[in-house]
Amino acid sequence: MDIKADVIDYIGKYEDGVLVLLSIDCDGDFTEGMIYYSDKKLSLTVETSVEKKLGMPIEFWGGYRNLLESILKRVVPYNEIINRLDEIDFSNYFGKVEKEDDSSFGEEIDESDIQK
Repeated sequence: MDIKADVIDYIGKYEDGVLVLLSIDCDGDFTEGMIYYSDKKLSLTVETSVEKKLGMPIEFWGGYRNLLESILKRVVPYNEIINRLDEIDFSNYFGKVEKEDDSSFGEEIDESDIQK
């Protein structure tokens, strides 16, 4: 299985990170995905059709780490882009969004969970 990703657009700043729209090429089928990255967090989301082809969540796929590395080589480094982006206003899409004090986007990554 071959999966590639290209940057389409920088959506904006959300909390302390950057949200980026991606074009995902999964064996010649094109879909969209998103990556959220900050100086401490990283989260990749792909359409369910990609995970169905893989037969597993993208995070458990053997090429996941290489895919993340290839995406991170294409995006503008966090420290260079974070202050150039506007905060995303989700109220344009979902009405008023209440922000919880303990909410977070993405997840903490335990180094021992990464398969090499």
